[in-house]
This record gives sequence, structure tokens and C-alpha cells, in this order.
Amino acid sequence: MSERSSTPSRARPSPARGTLPDDCRRETLLVAFFDLSRIGEWSSSEDDAHVAGFFQAFYELAAEHVAPAGGRIVKFMGDAGLAVFPELSAEAGIVALCDFAAAARALGGQFGLDTYLNVNVHVGPVLAGRFGPKGDERYDVIGKTVNVAARLGRRGVTLSAQAFRCLSPEGRQRFEKIMPPITYRFRPGKAGRER
Repeated sequence: MSERSSTPSRARPSPARGTLPDDCRRETLLVAFFDLSRIGEWSSSEDDAHVAGFFQAFYELAAEHVAPAGGRIVKFMGDAGLAVFPELSAEAGIVALCDFAAAARALGGQFGLDTYLNVNVHVGPVLAGRFGPKGDERYDVIGKTVNVAARLGRRGVTLSAQAFRCLSPEGRQRFEKIMPPITYRFRPGKAGRER
């Protein structure tokens, strides 16, 4: 064995740094990033209390749609958020996110905000657990799947090909194929699943 092959090419983190949380686990999840359009211009011309009231109502609306479908809000940051759903609940999660987008638009109208909720959805492996400094750990998801979801970047509800494949044939009819890269955009006028 050569000296070069036995020496690591990069320094590894010391045991005190880079240690994963005890509850960290790898799992496959549906990952959704969502954010509102036109919020900056609207919020800069409105009273802060009015804007804060909208955000509170928006956060409650997100929870009302995500939790019943088996999902979890990971974090909010102003008008944006990150939510996850178990892979087995992917279709229910996608339907809930489409309904959330419509409800968020209606909520914006109640506050004088003409907005659209953009939602990027991908499915894949992540590392999930309570990350953060000691004493202030919070549930989070980290990995390439999260990065892919963040970069889908189309208007409306956009699914990656991996997320689209989680849908039933009926669910797939509610989306249209966009390329490149291949993504699927929700068509609000299409009939939903039978209830």
C-alpha cells in the first residue's frame, strides 16, 4: 500500500466537532419548500401589526393543511417554510399542499395581498433529527433531497419527477409536465380525487 493511499485526502472532523445528534436517522421523506410571492412590496407598505396578523394566520393555515395529511412543519422563516411528510403519505401530502396553496391565496386576499404560494416538492433520503447548539436543538432535515426541493423554483405547486411518481394515476392527471428539467405543475382546474 502506498503512503498516499493510506493518508486521507481531507482532514476529518475531530470527535468534538461534526458529531451527529443521537436521534439522527436516515429516512425517505417528501420534502416541500413553500413561499409567498409579492410579500416584500406588500409588507413594506402595510402596518407591522397587520403584517404580523397575516403571518400568524398563514402559519395556522399551514398547520391546518400539513398535520392532518401526516406531515410536519419543520420551520417557518417569514413568508417561507419547510414541511416534510412520510413517503407513505406522499400523495396525501401533495394534495394537502395543493389545497394549502389555494387557501393561502384566499387568505392573502382577506389581508389585501394579491399573492401566490409557490411550493416545491421532492422525495428522497434525508438525515432527520434534532440539530443545533446544546440546549437549543430543533428538528430538521438535511441532505441533497432538501437542496433539490429548494431549487425546483417554478411558480405554483411544482413536483420533481420522484414526487410525481408517488401519485396515483388519478392524482397524476392534476399535473402537467414541464421541461427541462422535468417537473410537474399543478393544474387547479383539474378534478381531484373522489372523496
